[in-house]
Amino acid sequence: MAEDRQQGGGGRVLFCRIITPEKLVYDGEANLVMARIADGDIGVMVDHAPLVSSAEIGDVRVREGEELHVFATSDGFFKVAENLVQVLVEEAVAADEIDTDAAGNQVEEAERELSEVSEGDEDGERKRAEIDRKRRMGENLLRVAGNYA
Repeated sequence: MAEDRQQGGGGRVLFCRIITPEKLVYDGEANLVMARIADGDIGVMVDHAPLVSSAEIGDVRVREGEELHVFATSDGFFKVAENLVQVLVEEAVAADEIDTDAAGNQVEEAERELSEVSEGDEDGERKRAEIDRKRRMGENLLRVAGNYA
């Protein structure tokens, strides 16, 4: 597999794939991939050591030459092996495709839902965690759109 990741001139090349259950969001060459993983922020360049970690809600930035591709991502998994970075997440949206109105509504709806979960609900903790994740992802969409779109 590593042999496939050679540049035309014989140089080594890093590739990045951002994958959700619905689609392949990004698939291309990269000089640098930056993301937030369990241990903090990481930057991956060509010939990085193999790594598997959980990915945190945040953004994935892919530097390809002079271009910077930025994606708001949910939590998931982050894997590096043989000059291939794979980001496997439930949700990934390019910064320039974020609908800020929908993201704002997502945050408001989640806050309302959180206030409606009753303390005596036997499933309350699980519900609160799901709703809080939805709220944090909405806030992340707004942050990424504000910083990069």
